[in-house]
Amino acid sequence: MGKNLIIGALLVALAGLVYVNYFLEEESTVQPGENQEVCAQVITPARNPDTGDITEFPTPCDVPDGWELIQNDVPGLELNLE
Repeated sequence: MGKNLIIGALLVALAGLVYVNYFLEEESTVQPGENQEVCAQVITPARNPDTGDITEFPTPCDVPDGWELIQNDVPGLELNLE
């Protein structure tokens, strides 16, 4: 009976390792060699240099290249973003 218990425990452990490994590989969206930049989830206003329009983006990484980041360093200053 003790031998069967040990074999059963080993099979359960092996199945757990296979399960975890499978889902960890499935969740990884970054491929080797890709940029692994991390961005804070903070609303980031930026100005389009061609049109002057101001748009809010969910992270600084979402701001298109060439757009001017707008810094609101004045406490109590509200930006009029329409």
